[in-house]
Amino acid sequence: MNAKRTLIFSAVFFTLTYSSAMAATIIQTGPHLENIDNISLTIEYPKKAPVLKEHYWDGLKAQFEQKLRKANLNVSSAEKVSSKTDVRLIVRIELLKVPDANLFAVRLETVMARQMLLTTGSDQVFIIPIPLGGHGIRFVSEKDLSDVIENVASRHIDQFLRNYQATKSWQAKKAAQARPADTKPNPSTATLDQTQKAKYAYIASKSRKVFHKSDCRWAKRIKPENLVGYNSRNEAIKAGKRPCKICKP
Repeated sequence: MNAKRTLIFSAVFFTLTYSSAMAATIIQTGPHLENIDNISLTIEYPKKAPVLKEHYWDGLKAQFEQKLRKANLNVSSAEKVSSKTDVRLIVRIELLKVPDANLFAVRLETVMARQMLLTTGSDQVFIIPIPLGGHGIRFVSEKDLSDVIENVASRHIDQFLRNYQATKSWQAKKAAQARPADTKPNPSTATLDQTQKAKYAYIASKSRKVFHKSDCRWAKRIKPENLVGYNSRNEAIKAGKRPCKICKP
């Protein structure tokens, strides 16, 4: 009976439990992953579990924060979600010693907390937890405990980053499709065809750092879709181009 009681976990935690097989498909893209300016990471673990020392948890947090930075996310030390562009990742670990055995019952989940509007146009927001991944109870030996926790939590962080990057790509594609077709480009950086090229004293390619005289043989090799024109030498230099060593503009 006592052994059964040791396996009873918080009911709140159970409401967000997902199997490890489902963890990779819980979230793909969505508004909860859009417009993230700051992100913080918290690891919640049993303070009275001496089997894993404080430096282990500190090292785990530093490792995961480094992953977030490599994804070009601004990692904050804030423990509260104070704006609509703030996100808090919470890795929760529950850990119980199994009586009369060199085993621990482990359950781990990762959630994301951020502000969400109640309705479109409303200024009322809730800070809500969004499940990112988890697994049911797993029995682990003491020697494997640190590796299991690190591996499972790392998979959750990796899945969050994959979904975040997928959402960014989707946003960029959506923005490109929504761009007005009749927007007039800046004449100095407009794409030129071969007949328009003669209107400019200096020519360059969008993909190159060199500008040329319009009659330079290298200018004639630039593809029409890459052509840009400049009215003066200074204009080309200000745009980050350098003079061609052949035609010496």
